[in-house]
Amino acid sequence: MSKVKSILDGSRPPGVYRFATRASARVVRSQLGEEGWRVFYLDGVGQGITDKASFFAACAEVMEFPDYFGKNWDAFEECLTDLSWAKADGYVVLFDKAGPFEAISPQDWRTAMDIFGQAVKSWHEAGKSMYVLLRDVKTVTQTL
Repeated sequence: MSKVKSILDGSRPPGVYRFATRASARVVRSQLGEEGWRVFYLDGVGQGITDKASFFAACAEVMEFPDYFGKNWDAFEECLTDLSWAKADGYVVLFDKAGPFEAISPQDWRTAMDIFGQAVKSWHEAGKSMYVLLRDVKTVTQTL
């Protein structure tokens, strides 16, 4: 589990990464959760994430966005960089089977990845770490 260890010990900087591991989501979530991290798990196939609307619905549910979430990119960024309702030592978005969203809605995919990157930077500036770990994707070049 050295990939999770690199998150916990800070040896890999916060960022948006292709997550190349065979570890189950349950194991990753458990290890990070035991250390005070909040893990938001998105299952691209199980939750039917293929476009902006389904992405927003899944994120709002998993990340427990407030009722006022406006289901647009600005509101997504605002909620992602707030998370005051989800206090934690750090944040991880684990997005399994993200390939269909990436392939079917490439423009929305790029926008989502840009916003995730901005959120990582915002949290870093606030003194907390955020990692976005993507499985089954092609366009993300950094690998953890």
